[in-house]
Amino acid sequence: MWLLLACREPEPVRRRPDEPDPTTPAHTGDSSPMGLHTGLQSGSTGHTGAPEGWVRPEFCETFPVTVLSQQVYDIATTEDFDFDAEGRLVYVDYNGNYVGADLDGNSSIISPGDGWNTDARGIQVLSTGMTAINYIGANKIVTVDPSTGGRTDLLVGPEGPNALEVGDGDVIFFSEAYRGRIGRLDTVTNVGEVIATGFNYPNGLALSPDQQTLYVSDDTFGIYRLVLDPTTGVWGEKQLVFNPARGEAYDAMETDECGNLYSAQFYSGLIYRYDPYLDEAQLVVDLDPDSFLWNAMRWGSNRGGWRRDTLYVTNRTQIFALELGINGRNQPVDLTPQ
Repeated sequence: MWLLLACREPEPVRRRPDEPDPTTPAHTGDSSPMGLHTGLQSGSTGHTGAPEGWVRPEFCETFPVTVLSQQVYDIATTEDFDFDAEGRLVYVDYNGNYVGADLDGNSSIISPGDGWNTDARGIQVLSTGMTAINYIGANKIVTVDPSTGGRTDLLVGPEGPNALEVGDGDVIFFSEAYRGRIGRLDTVTNVGEVIATGFNYPNGLALSPDQQTLYVSDDTFGIYRLVLDPTTGVWGEKQLVFNPARGEAYDAMETDECGNLYSAQFYSGLIYRYDPYLDEAQLVVDLDPDSFLWNAMRWGSNRGGWRRDTLYVTNRTQIFALELGINGRNQPVDLTPQ
């Protein structure tokens, strides 16, 4: 299926986020009906992105944007990370090893690297306990068995697989950075499809709690959303949610149990929370101003001490733990017996 899709007219190679151009101006227009927030300015535009048919928990209406505590862990990831069923923070190190770390900073190699394939982007733990990893340079998605350390090619052919998100039934969503597309793969049936095109360099992905909305961060062009039609099962056209500030970019994103979207500005480390009901963004925290490459965040798993009400954010050299007092959306790893 993916080989057939790959036969379309090739598109030009796009800039990687680790080769930034901070002078690139922000995108200033889009055909989407969504209201724009240029530079993430707060204020309603009269449009809400609230999902239809989903009842928001009552406590969400007055929940404040507050960082209750902050902690830093000296864990260096090549980019993304996740939390597995064994209570470990899992990531790929700069030697290409798939590694697990506990809350005390003790780490061990789960699957040795192959010596060259170190550029791992999206990492997501599945309900089976397996971990899916995007290797952007190798144009493939790999699964790792934590019990044996064995690696298996799950999908070969995506051009620059970058971000990775996983929904119910271990259905994975991934971005093709070099073709500006978003793909969907059912890991049970091995059926894949392209669900959206027309992006510049799609960096990050995040599903809403009801999994009817998929957010896509498109580098210096802003954050978009795709909405699923539950009747037809078709994802709609991309809609612009907001622009980055001039010279900024987006990558890392996550959603909480209330449907709020958290995003990190790639260069500055500013973390914002976007409320789709109010169509409004608020600053959560300004992380270390002396570093950049803020390109991955995950909620903890409530296993091994990694808390579900804490948002973990990395700049590739450290993990910053932000206790927010609100849980992240449910994850497939929750279904794995403890």
